[in-house]
Amino acid sequence: MTTQQEAGATDAREQLIEEFGQVMQEFQRSADTLDQHVADQLGLNRTDLRCLELLFSPTPMSPGELAAAAGLTTGGVTTAIDRLERSGYATRVRDTADRRRVTVEPTDKGYAMVAEIFAPIAQEGAAYLRQLDTTVLARMIEFLRFATRQQYEHAGRLSEGS
Repeated sequence: MTTQQEAGATDAREQLIEEFGQVMQEFQRSADTLDQHVADQLGLNRTDLRCLELLFSPTPMSPGELAAAAGLTTGGVTTAIDRLERSGYATRVRDTADRRRVTVEPTDKGYAMVAEIFAPIAQEGAAYLRQLDTTVLARMIEFLRFATRQQYEHAGRLSEGS
């Protein structure tokens, strides 16, 4: 490869990196827009929606765990849980093994509403991803893990500065 070809390849690569950054910003804005519309549809504010989304983790969360995951104070998460219970999307459940422990879990209504809203998105996304080869999928997963870690690290730095 000649020096001129290398320079052209570098320019093309840098342009793709710049375009990728722009596309990521567009994706973040689209996710933000979707979240707002979902919150509106469910009659929730964005904090309550974030808490509800976190409750769909594989293991039930205590209010304290939910507060930590959502970046809320214990008082703030109590208010959010109260609103989620009033809306019928989540409920506090006393642990049968340890009666002192309480978890917060989505209700059937919560599962139904989320499935109704997100099933089409998940189905369309899965159909698209099935068109990609495993190498591309693995690299996409690698990038998303990197980007997620990066976002959390930068958020941590910002919270330390405030």
